[in-house]
Amino acid sequence: MKKMFLAALTALALCSYSYAQDDEDEYEEEDAPARVVKEAPAPAVEDEEEDEAPVVKKAEKKKAAKKSSGEGGFFGIGLDLTGVLANQAKINATFKLGDNMALTAILGFQHRGETTLEANGQEQDQGDDNTTLAIGAGFDFYPIQGAIPFSIGGEIVYNSLSENDSRLDIDILAGVHGELVKNLVLSGKAGFAIDYNFGDDGAEQNKIEYSRVDFGLAYKVYLTWFAF
Repeated sequence: MKKMFLAALTALALCSYSYAQDDEDEYEEEDAPARVVKEAPAPAVEDEEEDEAPVVKKAEKKKAAKKSSGEGGFFGIGLDLTGVLANQAKINATFKLGDNMALTAILGFQHRGETTLEANGQEQDQGDDNTTLAIGAGFDFYPIQGAIPFSIGGEIVYNSLSENDSRLDIDILAGVHGELVKNLVLSGKAGFAIDYNFGDDGAEQNKIEYSRVDFGLAYKVYLTWFAF
């Protein structure tokens, strides 16, 4: 009877051990995927964003440098400072055709009044009044753009000096442009000039006409404000 009782206890103990071992195996299998997921590395999203940030900053810096070249606007109005010093003021209107090209309209106007002399109570008009008109166009191409842009181009200007005298100016110019303050540009140009002078003596009969071609160096200084 004792042997049977011991055999039953032994069998019961073995069954309990086997059941406990199965529960531990199942518990380990269920926990295994969770541990694998926890140890898996996260995607490096932040690294990609950090790599893209310098590229964006470089692009922004390039745009800022481009704007700081002094000609960020589309339309600018300027003054020929050399013409002012020579009492032949001209106003320029500059239109940007692209990032490296500009077209300029040139207009000048001046009227000189008639001189009147008075002697012994009598006045005499000298008939020396005249009107000077200048109209033309200029073109600039910018092969180099940077802190101080460099341009090459030219101007063609027709000048009506008086009723009977005219001049055609053809200038081939190279220049540099610097921004004094935002959108205010100072331009200095120098090059080669061809002046064709022509006219007549104003006589109704036996009119005498003349023409002459002059060659020389030319220099221009412009101050332009890019308003738009």
